[in-house]
Amino acid sequence: MPVSHVVLRRVAAAFATWSLAAALIGCSTPEAAVQPQKTAVDALPNGIAVRPADGAVFITDDRTNSVLASTGGAFTPYASIPLEAGQGKSLSQLSFARSGALLVERFGFGTASAIFEVTGNGTVSALVGTNPARRRLGLVELAPGQLLSTWFIKTGSNPPQGGLSLVTYDVATHAASERDLLTGLGKPVGVAVSGGSVFVSDQANNNIVKASLSDLLSSNGMVTSTVAARIDSPDLMAVDAEGRLYTKCNKTGLCEIAPDGTISVLANDFQDARGVAIDAIHHELYAVDRASPASGTSYVRTFAIK
Repeated sequence: MPVSHVVLRRVAAAFATWSLAAALIGCSTPEAAVQPQKTAVDALPNGIAVRPADGAVFITDDRTNSVLASTGGAFTPYASIPLEAGQGKSLSQLSFARSGALLVERFGFGTASAIFEVTGNGTVSALVGTNPARRRLGLVELAPGQLLSTWFIKTGSNPPQGGLSLVTYDVATHAASERDLLTGLGKPVGVAVSGGSVFVSDQANNNIVKASLSDLLSSNGMVTSTVAARIDSPDLMAVDAEGRLYTKCNKTGLCEIAPDGTISVLANDFQDARGVAIDAIHHELYAVDRASPASGTSYVRTFAIK
């Protein structure tokens, strides 16, 4: 029986899609996703978060050192984060606490990093007691009053040295203390918790490491991590309910990492992939596409996920 032209066209289209994804370096069995939504934003974004209660999307803006929010329309100012005198503008990860408060990290450039809590009425409070010399990037709430924060220290031309710490704070007074859980990393950026494991993307070493959460919390010494995936230039991360990780890959890619370490390409046309966030209710992944000097336009892109 002859093969129809429709079947032939479908086979050709599938092969072209696979070929584009396979061209990416360092990814095994990649697959491209359908074309995502792409929304231009008047900002220079980095971190992104979805509010679980209503699906509102929040991004940081390094032009204004503030947080912007959208409930389906344009992004509008939500909270202004204090800027240290003489410092550049740079905000890192956003994360929602179970209380509904928004947690925001200031990168700090080696002298003024900080973690802020933003309540629903717009009050911004800094956690007092964290190390300001640590350049902070990833952030996730572990339990009420407990956060996981990634950081690195850079001295002169020496390679960066970083780790993962547990930040414990009083939700009323915002007094905080910090305990190191993982050290010996290069430039840890993203952090995600799935089941009993903690994942950290190490941009300097081009990998994602994994460690037992219970071991990290119960050990008095340093716990050894293992490499969960090798990937070029990972950045901030998100994890879905099935344990799939999402992060930047290579110079222009955004990738999904399955629990078994298999890497799939969602897109390979980003200017600069930064923050990622999951909308669990609507099964969507939001990703920041930060402007390049040539384009001058940043985007928030939306992908349907399984």
